[in-house]
Amino acid sequence: MKFLCNRKELEKMLTIISKVIPPRSTKEGLNSLLIKTEPPDRLYFYATNIEMSIEAVLNCNTDESQSFLVSAKLFKDIIDSLSTDSVAGLIEDKTFDIIAGETVYHIPTQNIIDFPVPEEFIPEREIHINSEMLRSAVKKVLPFVDKTSIRPVLSGVFIDPREDEVRLVATDANRLAVKKISMENIGSSVILPALSLETFTSADLDEEIGMGFGNSKVRLKSSNISLTTSIIDGTFPQYERVIPEEFITSIRVERDVLREAIKRVLPISREEDYAVKFAIKSRKLILNARSPIGVVFDELDIETEGEDIEIIFSANYITDFLSVGDGILNIKISGEKDPAIFTFDNDPDFIYVTMPMESE
Repeated sequence: MKFLCNRKELEKMLTIISKVIPPRSTKEGLNSLLIKTEPPDRLYFYATNIEMSIEAVLNCNTDESQSFLVSAKLFKDIIDSLSTDSVAGLIEDKTFDIIAGETVYHIPTQNIIDFPVPEEFIPEREIHINSEMLRSAVKKVLPFVDKTSIRPVLSGVFIDPREDEVRLVATDANRLAVKKISMENIGSSVILPALSLETFTSADLDEEIGMGFGNSKVRLKSSNISLTTSIIDGTFPQYERVIPEEFITSIRVERDVLREAIKRVLPISREEDYAVKFAIKSRKLILNARSPIGVVFDELDIETEGEDIEIIFSANYITDFLSVGDGILNIKISGEKDPAIFTFDNDPDFIYVTMPMESE
């Protein structure tokens, strides 16, 4: 069996698939990649970590049908090291030859029966959604998933259906991100692993993708990639309780102006857990950071409404939010010890809530 495909397209596909493959596993087959050729022009990839499985297809010239199992990391490392326009593969006996220009690799294939083939998933219900809308929403909430929590529900994205919208919600208990999108009603709410959404939306997708639900699983499907994941079991925090509805102060400032100002106070603030005081007074925002190595003040002209106030935020928490939006930023403050809401003018359906830091 031989195949020939575009090296860059193969590299991109392996990068996506490798997100699912556990870096270390003692279970046979989980570190492996199952590859199937289907003439005249299909190369299929299968990978799983038990909780999540992925199937992807790449256009690739091939002369016969065959399946083989290889080390996923080794194959990806080899492809990443190449610079040729194309790469060829050849299976002879139990050896997988990878050919790129004058470079030839001979790597052993693995026993194909070691691959844990996932059970076929047949959704009980399937809806469709615009892929760019989903990709944009996922990109905005993913940074605020808790990647270190021992609470599994915080490691995922909460898909919360409402009467005329669906909300994607992420929190790490210190901050909260909510993105509202138009989408068919999925029935009941689910918590999806952040990795599943990150992996799927990093691929080139059709204009419209499918989401299938059933048997405690969800399948995300496009013509070139299908990802099935188990739903995270548990109850997501009642996030609406922390979203304030009344405010005493609000400001408007250009995102880039605030981002650059925060960058300027970071050399001092990083010595004290990145704490930055926001002093709002008379159409001015004064950023102030203090630490044993020094003090810094940075003054900005802004639009203000309401009371003068001083409140301390984590510079990291603010810059994380600024990294997923642009344009005019709105900050609404309920009190120096209460959660504050951050939004962008050009995306009112995306809100960010963060707790202030305690004053000295």
